[in-house]
Amino acid sequence: MTVFHRAITLLFLCLAVPSAPVLADDKGAAAEKFVAVLGDSALALVTDKEVVGKERREKFRMLLDEHFDLNWIGQFVLGRNWRRASPEQRELYLKLFEESIVFTYTNQFDSYSGQIFEVTGSGEKGRYTVVKSKIVDPANPNGNVLIDWRLIEDGGKFRIVDVVVEGISMGITQRNEYASVIESNGGEIAPLLVRMEEILAGLRRRT
Repeated sequence: MTVFHRAITLLFLCLAVPSAPVLADDKGAAAEKFVAVLGDSALALVTDKEVVGKERREKFRMLLDEHFDLNWIGQFVLGRNWRRASPEQRELYLKLFEESIVFTYTNQFDSYSGQIFEVTGSGEKGRYTVVKSKIVDPANPNGNVLIDWRLIEDGGKFRIVDVVVEGISMGITQRNEYASVIESNGGEIAPLLVRMEEILAGLRRRT
């Protein structure tokens, strides 16, 4: 597992614990606590060998649906091409987008090997509250992975909308990859959907 995928796996595993209501005068501390609790929960979940296969995927899917606005994220990733897609293409794209997330990361849950999650600070960046953290690998003291968590308030609670690993945004990285496929196929959406289906079929074979 690459450091990027390991960090993203922790991100999605983190979603088991709901956040507390946000207090405006203590926003940074509340955000840090939110991410710290999520990180601790991630380590507990990733070592749970009792939940496997379909049960693991469905549990993970429920966490995604509860804590992420996948429609918004999916539209951001598709960018300006969203407006060019037909209603049928949009529906299929969002379904494939969610399925790809579920299979990509649940396939990697068994790769955890003792890393430690630490929150190191927070700050404001535009509409986001950014919590800084790192993943420490006891087996490789010089291999720490720096992660910024981008949070927004939704109904008085925090939600994670992006994660930046060593300066690389998950959302923007995926957006660039999809745009490249579309542009290399004359601006057509259909080839991207075909490619997504091919990748998903490969992920399913590895379960």
